Amino acid sequence: MENKNDTRKENIQKLLLRLELWFAPVLIIVPIGASLFFLWDWYVRGFSTGSSLYDGELLIGLLLLIGNLMFDIFFLRSLRILKKK
Repeated sequence: MENKNDTRKENIQKLLLRLELWFAPVLIIVPIGASLFFLWDWYVRGFSTGSSLYDGELLIGLLLLIGNLMFDIFFLRSLRILKKK
């Protein structure tokens, strides 16, 4: 019985790893794209015209970009370690 449960758990872990590998590009690209959109919007509408009304876009873009990059590094490292196992 234990052997059957162990193989089932291993199969579930492999399926979860495969799912994480398929969704990893989406989890990385979408937030970076959104942050770059906010930064571009701030540059076009705020910085180039000299308006300080769009400083919120700068803040949101930087928070998304920095936060996403910080967590993506650890996420990718953990995926790489799990893939080697």
